[in-house]
Amino acid sequence: MIRHYRQFVDQRRTHRPSEEYREPSDTEWQDFRDHFSLRKVALGTCNRPYGTPCQHENACVRCPMLRLDLAQEPRLLEIETNTHQRLGEAQRMQWLGEVAGLQESLRHIADKKQQAERLRAQIGRGEDGFAALG
Repeated sequence: MIRHYRQFVDQRRTHRPSEEYREPSDTEWQDFRDHFSLRKVALGTCNRPYGTPCQHENACVRCPMLRLDLAQEPRLLEIETNTHQRLGEAQRMQWLGEVAGLQESLRHIADKKQQAERLRAQIGRGEDGFAALG
């Protein structure tokens, strides 16, 4: 697969202007490296592409780009418990917008828990687990 990808890149480069293939400046290189360290969040790693903004305003539990770290699953369960408590309060107070938002968060939390189950199963089979959370 890597060899095929490299051939693809080499072929694409023959069709692109050579000035696009320059060494990055120190600032550009630092920015690129910082991108990856800034992707680490409480529940795991954000896999959004380099140079793209977070469209979920860092509400990571709702983001499909979050790759859950299994070591952080207890934190996810705490978030779920807290969200249920907040939902109860919002329902009692009839904060309907808050109710809708919390219900949406709970749907995404359930998705993250399913991702954790799939990842655990893949690890149990000796797979790397990257495909499970894509």
